[in-house]
Amino acid sequence: MKITALTISRLGVFSALYAVLSLIPISTFIGAPSLLTLNLIATPTIAIILNPLEAFFASLFGGMIAIYLSPFQAVFGPLTILLPITGSTLGSMAYHMKKKGTLPATLFLITAILMYLMKNYLFPFFIIPHLIAIFVAIISSFKVKTSKITRVISHSYVTTMCEQGIMMIFAVYLLDLPWFTFIGILPLMVYERLIGTIGGALLTLSLIKINMMPSK
Repeated sequence: MKITALTISRLGVFSALYAVLSLIPISTFIGAPSLLTLNLIATPTIAIILNPLEAFFASLFGGMIAIYLSPFQAVFGPLTILLPITGSTLGSMAYHMKKKGTLPATLFLITAILMYLMKNYLFPFFIIPHLIAIFVAIISSFKVKTSKITRVISHSYVTTMCEQGIMMIFAVYLLDLPWFTFIGILPLMVYERLIGTIGGALLTLSLIKINMMPSK
């Protein structure tokens, strides 16, 4: 990554975008006195518009600012910063590096699924959206002629599910939530990830339209 004025401005814009959207709550987090916010839609946008290294730093800076500005959304304390970093970096690799980049994302999702099942095997249905994300990531990595809209939507979904994957690991091992709480969490999780996918895709397509990135 060449450090240019454009690079710095892009990092600043998307860090600020993530931080500002962190001020808008959209749902509660079952198992902790915290709220999830509209920053869900920023993570896919960062992943698709920025390259992996830019995505890492934008989510790092944005996450740090967000924890300071809106501590109510820091579900896992300082470790909350790993949510956008994981989602945006792995999502950016999958989008920009295609087959090579899809491998880290799919391996991470498989790891998250296995870690969940080791403790919560009594409710395996929670990982269905993650399995779908693995399938979508693999299909998207092939050189199939698809529309820009389809690519953006599919990678928005993969990105938001990578973000959810690290959240799932923390919920199981850091908060030690019992398996039955995930029955109530599942519909909320689906609702949140739909917002992340659809909102992220719409925001991304809007920015692509005004030439925030080269079209692919």
